[in-house]
Amino acid sequence: GCGNSALSHDLHKLGYTDVTSIDFSPACIAAMRARCARCCPGLRWAVMDIRALAFPDASFDVVLEKGTLDVLMVEETDPWDVSPQAAASMRRVLEEVSRVLRPGGCFLSITFAQPHFRKPHYAQEAFGWSLRHTACGDGDAGAFHYFLYIMRKGQPLDPRDVALGRRLHEPPSPPASPPPSAPPDDDEDYLLAIQL
Repeated sequence: GCGNSALSHDLHKLGYTDVTSIDFSPACIAAMRARCARCCPGLRWAVMDIRALAFPDASFDVVLEKGTLDVLMVEETDPWDVSPQAAASMRRVLEEVSRVLRPGGCFLSITFAQPHFRKPHYAQEAFGWSLRHTACGDGDAGAFHYFLYIMRKGQPLDPRDVALGRRLHEPPSPPASPPPSAPPDDDEDYLLAIQL
């Protein structure tokens, strides 16, 4: 999901010249390929679906996504109770990321999604990676924090993260019953009792 971000170009300028960028949009990839043809001719561009990567197993040292996974959650109305369809899409993408990572490789995810919403998706033992995160950005002056999640292939999950990941697949708890309401008091006029 590279979009039209300058990230690939910036990584190349910093010395990371072996970069492959993908996006679902053919128009986007064509535009980025043309934009970077002169300054960064070694960059590779491909039209690809993140749920079905066309790369061989264990082909990357690092997989980096910046906001792409957020798109999978955009229609969710309750981040505490993600729909089975969104959870399945997220799992499919993360399975593909795990598959293309080499042993010892690193998956970096940059997002506004807070840990209590995103960590359960990443904390799945089947992916075979460890998980840590850090908050970034300046929360002052009206700016938002964003989060960097770091998954290392071949390292174990912390037991607390394992438990967090298991909760993602548990059925939601039934809603609590509302407390019984008191019988109405016809003698009290609530509007008159309000003193402004």
